[in-house]
Amino acid sequence: MKTIGVVIATYNGQIFLKEQIDSIVGQTRRPLKIIIVDDVSNDGTHGIIRRYMEQYPGTFIFIQNERNLGAKGAFEIGISACDTDYIALSDQDDIWEQNKLEVLCDTMETNKEALLCFHDMKLIDHEGEPMGKNFWEAAPLHEPLPVTGAEARKRLADLSNPVPGCTMFFSSDLKKHILPIPASKWVGHDWWISVVAFFLADPVFVKNPLTRYRLHSDQTAGVGTIFKKADFGKKKYSLPFKIKREVERIFKRGYSRKNRLLEKDVRAMEMSSALMEMIETCERLNSLPVDKSELQQFRKKIEERLTNLHKPS
Repeated sequence: MKTIGVVIATYNGQIFLKEQIDSIVGQTRRPLKIIIVDDVSNDGTHGIIRRYMEQYPGTFIFIQNERNLGAKGAFEIGISACDTDYIALSDQDDIWEQNKLEVLCDTMETNKEALLCFHDMKLIDHEGEPMGKNFWEAAPLHEPLPVTGAEARKRLADLSNPVPGCTMFFSSDLKKHILPIPASKWVGHDWWISVVAFFLADPVFVKNPLTRYRLHSDQTAGVGTIFKKADFGKKKYSLPFKIKREVERIFKRGYSRKNRLLEKDVRAMEMSSALMEMIETCERLNSLPVDKSELQQFRKKIEERLTNLHKPS
């Protein structure tokens, strides 16, 4: 039987972490390993993890970062340490449906060429109450979800990511191409894993919403930082979050438009450079499902983008 590992990145997650871990150990297909990489938490996160390690000896592997590396760095360490056949990524504040790993593992076993599968999510608020929409339903009209194949590669080449990391379930065969994740702070781990999977394999999706994705004011990364702006989420903001947001706005007024545009260009340049490396890997491996004509189109598009970014303004 194929083995499954779960990688969780934590940072000051004491509020919701127990509920998330309970939903993982309570799976109908329990993972062989649960690797938790903590990014220098200073709340009660460590105590929660220690209790689970005592309760489930041999299941949990705890890695404590010596300095804060951010979500990408934490996930990179966790993926590297995970030696199971399949790997699932987990946020610290969601809730998994009880049959998530079973459904995803069965999907991969019947679609071996996929190497990665992903799923929809239910959106919930701070208290865990449904917000009335699933993730794919809430996607922008100009970027509907889900997408696979050539359309997914097009989104990725446009520097957009159609697959959040917390919905991914992938084969360890991808690790040698995922690691190391490009060092640039602009290259997110989930975007990069999507690039690797869609350019080297043929990922498939599962329609079922297998995760309850929590939107709350303390999020520092993830799709929640985008959906905070959505109409259905505005009434959920707490007063402390509104105060925090206003303070941030005051400080950002001094941040010039020129600097923002410069950061946007740097982001585009470094993500495009990472994508070009993947195209070169595809050409070297002569891999399916991307044929040479599609790769040439992407190469031309990215080369034009990089040329324009290097032009003096």
